[in-house]
Amino acid sequence: MSDQIQINNELIRISKALAEASNEYTRLCRDAAETRDDYEISKAKAMLKVGRDMKVDQMKATATLTVEAEMRAAHIAEAQREAMKERIRALEAVLNALQTRAAFLRAEIGLAGRLTA
Repeated sequence: MSDQIQINNELIRISKALAEASNEYTRLCRDAAETRDDYEISKAKAMLKVGRDMKVDQMKATATLTVEAEMRAAHIAEAQREAMKERIRALEAVLNALQTRAAFLRAEIGLAGRLTA
């Protein structure tokens, strides 16, 4: 019976962690989108400010250097979002494995009960 209690406790713990990660993922998605928008808008403004007599590649490079901090923030926000997505996948895999273990344990207990009866 101790195994069943331990598995149930783990199921509860992983379920809570999955719910928290899901909520955090939602927040990170919003943050990543807002940060990306800030970067894209800043880059567009920077490209409008740079000299029109520049070649396109020079204009893009100058604008990119101008918005370096925003670009970095956008990349970090997107990486954090992707890392949380992977955490959710890992938690789902653990939860699935625990559910399988619980089902096997229930089947064992049921089988043992029938054999002793």
